[in-house]
Amino acid sequence: MKATKKKKILKEDLSSLIQKFSQNDVIAEMEKEYANRPTLSISASQIDDSPFLKRAKVPEKTLARFAEAIESRGIFAPLIVRPKLSHYELILGRKRFQGGKRANLQEFPCIVREFSDEEVLLMLLADVRDQRDANMVEMALIYERLADDFGYRQQTLAELSHQSRSQITNTLRLLSLPYEVIDEVSLGTLSYGHAKAIASLSEDEIRLLVKRIHEEGLSVREVEQIVKNDRQTKKESPIVVRPELGISGIEQTKKNLILHFGSEEEKEAFLEKLIAK
Repeated sequence: MKATKKKKILKEDLSSLIQKFSQNDVIAEMEKEYANRPTLSISASQIDDSPFLKRAKVPEKTLARFAEAIESRGIFAPLIVRPKLSHYELILGRKRFQGGKRANLQEFPCIVREFSDEEVLLMLLADVRDQRDANMVEMALIYERLADDFGYRQQTLAELSHQSRSQITNTLRLLSLPYEVIDEVSLGTLSYGHAKAIASLSEDEIRLLVKRIHEEGLSVREVEQIVKNDRQTKKESPIVVRPELGISGIEQTKKNLILHFGSEEEKEAFLEKLIAK
């Protein structure tokens, strides 16, 4: 995660926030309350997608389902938005919004409210968490922003999302995958279980294994075994010796190339040659 300056937590103390947003159906209750309030009809061109979730794609079948429902019944609940300059930023109702655009809806009924970034992220976390087909990429993006921008610890995120700390870690690791693989997880063409199994590999290894998953129909268990065997092979691989460079051995890890030297003098001689070049 990026090292950024932490913003202040909301006026409410953290325990109150956890108690409020960790409750099931907190967003459903909030939307039920807003449903009785006056709405503003806003042009689709004036509503911008959530900046926190725009990296996460909505599956095609989900868009089609929402579009069909909206074509037959219309928008069944207003969107929740906040003002942003001359436009409005979407907070709740992302699938309704994208499904409505698919159904060629030109305007949407909206509840306009002022919310801070932190409030928006907490609302999004509770909303995604309670969805039957929760998008784990959306969840990872929310975790990352709450941690980076507001200093939320994994234990707090675990309480808010009803997950264990290890699940938080695994979810965040999705964001280390190549972008096209993240898109696959968002769209449901690659399962979260598959993504979790391959997240520790290099980008090239991930791409090759994803291709095998699709071509061979590999199960999550089969992929986990392939990754385990690969780790064992790397662990048992002999150390390469390059005496002509003073190198007694080379180790390849996921992120680093480790050089071993027979002595401190050989290391210094190698570095001098490297600098000279």
